[in-house]
Amino acid sequence: MSDYVIKALQENDFDDALKLNEYAFGYTLSEEDKEKRKQIMAQHQTVFGSFAEQQLAAKVHIWPLQLFLGDKVIEFGGIAGVATWPEFRRKGHVNKLLQESFKEMKDTGLTLSMLHPFLIRFYRQFGYELTHYTYNYQLTSEDIPNYKPSGYCRRVNFTAASNILADLYQKEAIKYGLMMNRSNWWWKERRINKQDTICISYDQAGNPNGYLISTVKNKELQIKEFIHHSLDAFQTLLRWIKNHDSMIDTIKIDSQPNELFAFFLDNPRIPLKKQAYFMTRIVDFENFIKQYPYIVTPERIVIQFTITDEFAPWNAGTWNVIFEEKNCINVAKNEQEEQIDIRLKANIQTVTALLLGSESLDVLRNFSAIDIEEYTTNWNEISEVKKPHLLDFF
Repeated sequence: MSDYVIKALQENDFDDALKLNEYAFGYTLSEEDKEKRKQIMAQHQTVFGSFAEQQLAAKVHIWPLQLFLGDKVIEFGGIAGVATWPEFRRKGHVNKLLQESFKEMKDTGLTLSMLHPFLIRFYRQFGYELTHYTYNYQLTSEDIPNYKPSGYCRRVNFTAASNILADLYQKEAIKYGLMMNRSNWWWKERRINKQDTICISYDQAGNPNGYLISTVKNKELQIKEFIHHSLDAFQTLLRWIKNHDSMIDTIKIDSQPNELFAFFLDNPRIPLKKQAYFMTRIVDFENFIKQYPYIVTPERIVIQFTITDEFAPWNAGTWNVIFEEKNCINVAKNEQEEQIDIRLKANIQTVTALLLGSESLDVLRNFSAIDIEEYTTNWNEISEVKKPHLLDFF
């Protein structure tokens, strides 16, 4: 393929992009939906297209967003809407689009990128690695004990309760890594649907301590967020769920990985479905590692990373990274360092998995995905990485 051009889409290209979406993803948009999508592309995304013979052949959308690494906020690029017309497939369009996207994200300060893959092995070749899973419990009302909490809950609308929900969500998000830092617009337009019920739990003094977002469909109660910050909030929200016993046959709860509450049910023998979800890649290693919060040693320590990265070559090479008092104080590429405390050698997707906590060093080492030499200290003694999770979709 030689006769093609990669460029950012303009508003006069948006109709062609939507036609490609409808064909590739198998849906039909109403005129109202088309206008909303055009507004999103114009105001909230950068969209790159690959043009062959002056025709849009393929495209990719970049969301400039934020996520939490613990209580630190990091800029990232969400990749979505990757699509190619069948007659242009397997000709390198997506390859070039993703390379252009990596450059754009690096230039605009988006140090990480995340996406929901149609095929995991396809995106691994571009440096992405699986970092997220979904966790879904399935139970019935009879499985839930007859809790008698001291608190209470109320159904609310988002506009009236947005500040409360954002605060409760953030308290949960900072317990993990890679949870989104949601804007008010994201909450309203991307997370809350018209059919959703929002329920907030309160303690006896009227202080909010948890919430859930749910919908009922075909006698099934679906809980897509279940956040609680006290035992009473946990019991209050489960009591509200149980009170649907005359309406529903099945309850499904999307849960956090550390939310292992089945033990506290009357019947703990319920299915827990864990499924691969999102992938992540480090787009700009130098600027990402400068913000990295999970090396906790108070002493000065030098970690040497030797990274291979075909599609973001600015990451490739040997980096000496100095941490002191839980902060990165210096990053130098291809420079000599008198004393190295730990040496790591791996490709960018393995480094991503290690630094973001989706796989442990022991697992990566046992499967020969990483070479490591620990001279003066052990990686596991200085790394306190928080487990990645994501409740959103894009």
